Amino acid sequence: MNVSELITATEGKTLEFKRDLSSLQPILKTLVAFANTSGGTLVIGVQDDGAVVGIADALQEDERLASSIADSIRPAMTPEIDIVSHDGKTLLMARVPHWRGPFYLPVRRA
Repeated sequence: MNVSELITATEGKTLEFKRDLSSLQPILKTLVAFANTSGGTLVIGVQDDGAVVGIADALQEDERLASSIADSIRPAMTPEIDIVSHDGKTLLMARVPHWRGPFYLPVRRA
């Protein structure tokens, strides 16, 4: 599926939209869920209602997401993260295949 098809699709067990990376924990949980089930695609820069809002600094956000995945998810996971454009707005798209896991987010202690 290309980005236009994804954005017009309905969120479900293999597709999730996130407005931005302001809260990484729900994004990481979504990626873990995709890896542990059927795989899926996460599109960042799109609201739940499908409105494309884009992200400001795609390269910085791409690096931030990749670092967070590497630091937080066990065992190590390397989803395919792409910077894509739709209607003049920049989006991040993370594709996660189903992998042998299970994958998890270690509990952080205060």
